[in-house]
Amino acid sequence: MTDTINPVSSPLHRKFLIFAIAFPIVLLLVFMLHKQRVVSQGARVVLKITGYDPRDLLSGHYLIYNVEYGVNAVCTSDTNLAEAYVCLGDGTFRFGSVRDCGLAIAGKCENSRFVAGIERFYVPQENAQELEKHVMGKNASIELAIKNGRAQVVDLLIEGKSWREKIKEPAPSEPAP
Repeated sequence: MTDTINPVSSPLHRKFLIFAIAFPIVLLLVFMLHKQRVVSQGARVVLKITGYDPRDLLSGHYLIYNVEYGVNAVCTSDTNLAEAYVCLGDGTFRFGSVRDCGLAIAGKCENSRFVAGIERFYVPQENAQELEKHVMGKNASIELAIKNGRAQVVDLLIEGKSWREKIKEPAPSEPAP
């Protein structure tokens, strides 16, 4: 009978195992704290949104939309992957890192479109179809928290109300003929 050595019993392997488990958890915690800091300390802004692609508006349980920044974005095929930002204070679109702008949303040009990482919102599956109709009906907006050029979606608004409140409202009744 031969004795087998348990690889986890060595001190080096045990330390590696602890590191391998703890490292992703610490990274996730840091990511969550960063997002929460933007939400809690950022300036609040509401921007209109419209449906992006009616054939693929729902990707999983994410509602995908275009954000109306109030500026004409100048992303073209020549500026693909270029760093850019929207300066909300003076309503301009600029290339490069955020500078000389009070309230800005940083992003980049992707496929001739300005993308800031706020173009989708998670919704429960049971509410997806109804919310899709509101976004396609152009009566939707998003509430953002913005800090140092980074924007985080706080809420999806339908006719100025949180989508959670709007879903709870009874549908207007049809008038009798």
